[in-house]
Amino acid sequence: MSARFVDVLILGAGFGGSLLAAVLGKNGRQVALVDRATHPRFAIGESSTPLADATLAHIAMKYGLPELIPLTQYGSWKRRYPQIGCGVKTGFSYFGHRMGLSFRSEDQLLVAGSGNEEQSDTHWLRSDVDEFMFYVAENCGVRALEAASYVLSHSADGWLIEGESGAEGFSISSSFVVDATGGAGEVLKCIGIPVGSESLQTNSSALFAHFANVSTVAGMLSEIKVDVSRHPFCCDSAAVHHILDDGWMWQLRFDDSTVSAGILTDERGGSASGSSGRSSGEVWNEQLRRYPFLTRQFQNSTVVRPVTGIRQSGRLQRICEKAAGPDWAALPGAAGFIDPLHSSGIAHTLFGVRRLAAILTESPTVARALRMSRYSYMLIDELRLVDALVEGCYAALPSFRLWCDWCMLYFAAVTSSEQTGEDGDDASFLLASDACFRDVLREARQRLQRVIDQGRTDPGIEEFEMWLRIVLHPWNRVGLLDPSVNGMYRRTAAPKSSNY
Repeated sequence: MSARFVDVLILGAGFGGSLLAAVLGKNGRQVALVDRATHPRFAIGESSTPLADATLAHIAMKYGLPELIPLTQYGSWKRRYPQIGCGVKTGFSYFGHRMGLSFRSEDQLLVAGSGNEEQSDTHWLRSDVDEFMFYVAENCGVRALEAASYVLSHSADGWLIEGESGAEGFSISSSFVVDATGGAGEVLKCIGIPVGSESLQTNSSALFAHFANVSTVAGMLSEIKVDVSRHPFCCDSAAVHHILDDGWMWQLRFDDSTVSAGILTDERGGSASGSSGRSSGEVWNEQLRRYPFLTRQFQNSTVVRPVTGIRQSGRLQRICEKAAGPDWAALPGAAGFIDPLHSSGIAHTLFGVRRLAAILTESPTVARALRMSRYSYMLIDELRLVDALVEGCYAALPSFRLWCDWCMLYFAAVTSSEQTGEDGDDASFLLASDACFRDVLREARQRLQRVIDQGRTDPGIEEFEMWLRIVLHPWNRVGLLDPSVNGMYRRTAAPKSSNY
């Protein structure tokens, strides 16, 4: 059995854990990266954003990883790494549906995220991207172990992990460990950090897979004589959201013509989304049958990933009580999760990597405790902000118009962050540290509830929109809530640097 001491032990080799390992290895730290599974493997959390791209570019340039910069724009990605699966994402598309009814042309919202396809964001085929990041870490001198069975222990002397990877036994000790194991939360469990969902407002579950032969939304709309020429970008080259009576569906299209799709259901009202002995495929088909548009769109589809078929979750939401200590830290995906809505996962993980990279490369061991305490507070506070931004959308249902109004709070936060380019490794995520924005968000939820209690009437919604237009002015740099654009936002894209 090989025994070794490292400066940092990272458990979990998704893109976040592997990226952090690469940064630390590249900058002189002895690092071990250990994962129970092997690459490639199916994963979701695939929608990048301008904020995510900018953060990845910052990490790559600051820590000497130029091979990652092409991944920050679609055009450079395709030229440099055509073998790594992705899809073009030029914005966010929203389409409203009512159970059993035909689609109405007025129920559309499109928000541009990129000025052109060359510089656009991407959908990440995570099996490819995660594997690529793992090999980048190896090339940076990281000891990377897959298919590992192990036992993790913690004592006053530090951390010890012992186990086997392949036919080789290993024993690794470290003074610091990072939990990048997502929902498994292996470090959190080892030291007894409570993880729960009771304090979170959002309560949703998911059905999801990757599909082939899914008709395009643009083609479907054209068939029913909806004019797509007024769209600011191709609506399928985007994070597509179909807004349903009790939830929503995501659709992310890859360049191999497969589509990542998932149905999220609001469980607060006791929706009958549970399996009740039915297979996940049966539940999926039952959900689709409620909406004529989706029924036609998926009528010829087949599941291509994962090989086990459509996956079904229980409640998605969780949050830990503490996300870091003097000798450990959790990346955002391990510290908590809210919902895929708003595509915040990749960006938040990259924010966590950026912060931990700064701490672990710059701070002497004796000076880490205070920065780790701040890291923990910020991360948990940001998860609670995402919870509030997401929950309001679910609460607005089944009104598509009210859903879109609440989305403007998210777009105000994210575009303000993108446009101002708030710098510093401790920059807050989605204005989480902006007390004025948080005050507006709290009051907005109270006003939203009054609109809901009054029956979601048009006059009530119009009053809510007028109020939002006024109070979001300090963060509204891109013309949100402008009635003249009729839901087609062309000038919301963040500026990007030249191509790579």
